[in-house]
Amino acid sequence: MTRPVDTETFEASLIRYCSPTLAGLKPAALFTYSGVYAVDPDATPAEIEDMRHHRCALLETIELVQQKLSPARIKIEVLVWRSCGALVYVYRPAELRAYLLDPLASIPLKRAGYDPDDPEGCIPVLAARIARASKHGAECAIARTPCPNGCRCTFPHEMGFFLGYPYEDVLGFIEHGGRDCLAVGPWKVYAHLDRALRTFKRYRRCTETFTARYREGCTIETLACSRTTGSPVAPAALTR
Repeated sequence: MTRPVDTETFEASLIRYCSPTLAGLKPAALFTYSGVYAVDPDATPAEIEDMRHHRCALLETIELVQQKLSPARIKIEVLVWRSCGALVYVYRPAELRAYLLDPLASIPLKRAGYDPDDPEGCIPVLAARIARASKHGAECAIARTPCPNGCRCTFPHEMGFFLGYPYEDVLGFIEHGGRDCLAVGPWKVYAHLDRALRTFKRYRRCTETFTARYREGCTIETLACSRTTGSPVAPAALTR
């Protein structure tokens, strides 16, 4: 089933999945906006038209929300269209750039074929790699490269860098192939367990706070801008 494509529903998804990024606690987030956004080659004309309608509606909605979030210097991109949903990437360009330029990220990313000196140029490369590893007619939304292999996403191991996870944990995930971690939360932990558990708790508290404030009527742009304006919407406790 395709989730309703409207500003309110999309904003609710941002709050649910991206609050730590909206609050400036991490540089980026990724989530699936459910619905049929890709079809197989044997789809009927009606199915293809329906899929195109869903894509247009989502892009129009994202553009409206993007305008609200621009003052907070947040960007939204659809990375991959899939038959199970659109893969949406939400990020703060300045923070992402600073994160990726650290040698702990830039060196392995260069080895993997990325150019960390051009973080926004890395995003289409990442999108194409996710699409190639996906199933059921997934299609890169940036490079527009279709992949007929199916819908289930297998994310590149370097994905954690683009989500701002701790460097040691991304490198540990790559080294161990995702096995033998110390804990599992928003990411798999391979080092500094206590610090990671505190971060998990901080992210949960942030999401709970933003969800409550949004339901009370606080706008998403106010929530996202509270970090730079000093608004009490994002309590200092969230950053501790």
